[in-house]
Amino acid sequence: MLRGAVAVAVVALAGGCRCQRTSGVDAGLAASREWLNGALEVETASPRRGGRLVVRTMTEPGTLNALEGATSRDTWTLRITRNLVTESLISIDPSTFALVPQLAASWSDSADHRTTTFTLREGVTFHDGAPLTTADVVATFTAVLDPSKPTGAVRQDFGALEAIKALDGRTVQLTWKAPSPFALRQVAKLPILSAQQLAGDWQALAKAPVGTGPFRVGAWVKGESLTLERVRDGAYLDTIVFRFVKDHTVAAGLLEQGAFDVMTAVQPALWRAIEAPTPTNAWAQTGYRRLVSVDNSYSYVAWNQARPVFQHVEVRRALAHLYPAAIVEQTVDLGLETPTTCPFYALGPQCDPTVTALPFSVAAAKARLEDAGFVDGDGDGVRERDGVRAAFTFLVPTTSVRLGKVVPLLEEQARAAGVELRIEKVDVATLNARVNARDFDVVSRVWTESDFESELFGTFHSSARDGGSNFVGYSSAEADRLLEAIRAEWDEGRRRELERALHRRLYDDQPYLFMTSRRSLDLAKRRVHGLVPSVLWYDLRRVWVEN
Repeated sequence: MLRGAVAVAVVALAGGCRCQRTSGVDAGLAASREWLNGALEVETASPRRGGRLVVRTMTEPGTLNALEGATSRDTWTLRITRNLVTESLISIDPSTFALVPQLAASWSDSADHRTTTFTLREGVTFHDGAPLTTADVVATFTAVLDPSKPTGAVRQDFGALEAIKALDGRTVQLTWKAPSPFALRQVAKLPILSAQQLAGDWQALAKAPVGTGPFRVGAWVKGESLTLERVRDGAYLDTIVFRFVKDHTVAAGLLEQGAFDVMTAVQPALWRAIEAPTPTNAWAQTGYRRLVSVDNSYSYVAWNQARPVFQHVEVRRALAHLYPAAIVEQTVDLGLETPTTCPFYALGPQCDPTVTALPFSVAAAKARLEDAGFVDGDGDGVRERDGVRAAFTFLVPTTSVRLGKVVPLLEEQARAAGVELRIEKVDVATLNARVNARDFDVVSRVWTESDFESELFGTFHSSARDGGSNFVGYSSAEADRLLEAIRAEWDEGRRRELERALHRRLYDDQPYLFMTSRRSLDLAKRRVHGLVPSVLWYDLRRVWVEN
């Protein structure tokens, strides 16, 4: 039975939030300002081996093959597999973001950056006991580059790779047609898989990739949970259970029952509710740590520019005027997200601080629509131009509490401007399938990059419209030029200037309506140690639990 803050939060998740918001905790409760702010506590105990960690996971991956299509960008596929089940030649340090060895003991880059040579570590084996050799590395890259394989979204990251060659059993060489400062960071995100498994059934690979990490995939109960089992050194935990709970209201109830060691994606209503200085919040304030981090991520609305109505840039700009950012910040996000105009890391140097959001204004939206030739000629309340109506359907996942509140606000403003916005609610699997098939008008998603750097070529370059990540069909000669220049620029200062110019171009063209820079709001039981927030997420290899 729900009680206290969770009961309040359930009401808030179902409708308007009536949560009490406070900046401190009274009545002798244990919560401190540090707890409220999600500050990390100093770890004094020594790590212990063993134990089980249960992580609430909002979405269930369709596959664990991180080479496959859009899955290579799926947040939970990567969190479940990367560094835990599979490893890469090199990896990104979660604190410094520097490249460090992983499966490669060392690597070297030629003076002109056109040749990179990796020397593999000795004694590495896959979970099936087979030794890691350069044949596995070559097979992985070959699969990525093979146009007959469903690896398009990853292939676009390696468009500059000319050849891969095994020099011997431990040395492999990559040759680049066009050197790029992002090339090795893409190598660091590429899991090295078994050549034997790659040559076999990809359905088996999707269910349980054979990797070299400390964990192997155990039981996967569809719709319920996926278990990783430790099979070698390199981690403290024996078992990690990712429990799939899509519904935030259900997850809130399970949280108070103690079902999760780590509760991810805490909703703003619940986050604020447990701040109240009341005895009913003692379970949260004494039993859990709050973890807060600014991700390299953003929420956005995507306009499918294959649809005639969205081929007019003034229409996309007009719709940006209809987004009530201040209302969303105050009533939906409860001050826990930051409005943004930028597709880069909010705390980094890539965003141009002079870019300001188009102001919320129905009058400005009407003026832009009229400038684009959209008028209500037949008096039905919806504008049109040359037979094209200013009307579209917004796909909304049934599990999204946030969009369940934001999209009706947009619908209300659109109607006032003479635009018809229809809402269609679908499950997440259907939404993803329709986006992949380009069968949509408008969707809203969250883009998350597990790195400080963001290489946006595959997202916005016109060459990535077919089979790549540019699923809205955006095309701009100027954006293409900037993306190509960024990819080729080794001087960091000049690269930042180009990235800021790209930010300006994208915001002016509005292929996406950038909404907010996201924060991770998580709760972890006090028995869980070693959770350090990072844009790379948590390194669960370093996490341990008190038995």
